[in-house]
Amino acid sequence: MVGWLVCLAGPDRGRDFRLHAEKNFIGRSPAMDVCVAGDETVSRDRHALVIFDPKKHAFWAVPGDASGLVYLNGDIVHSPTPMQRDDVLEVGQTKLVLVPFCGEKYSWSRELMATREMEIADRGV
Repeated sequence: MVGWLVCLAGPDRGRDFRLHAEKNFIGRSPAMDVCVAGDETVSRDRHALVIFDPKKHAFWAVPGDASGLVYLNGDIVHSPTPMQRDDVLEVGQTKLVLVPFCGEKYSWSRELMATREMEIADRGV
């Protein structure tokens, strides 16, 4: 788990969706990582993607294979576009805000966790 998308508007308003590392597919199908089943204006499969790059600790918005458009903060997404905390992704009538967990401060990377543990030990905490 690297963060969440929280639904701000649309049929799933108030619901949160967990994101995992790498590709998170968004659509109405239960097979999608982020299933917004209640929004008939969202394509069934792969309307959009949110990618978390574990090497660079970065989130990206990507248009999917479907015919529906994807917007990030009101601007159309034509190609992979960097996402930041509190950015709003719009698919159909659904608006999803990014709430990241992993980044510079937290990571599931063993190397990073080991480095942080050594830093804490060096400080005597």
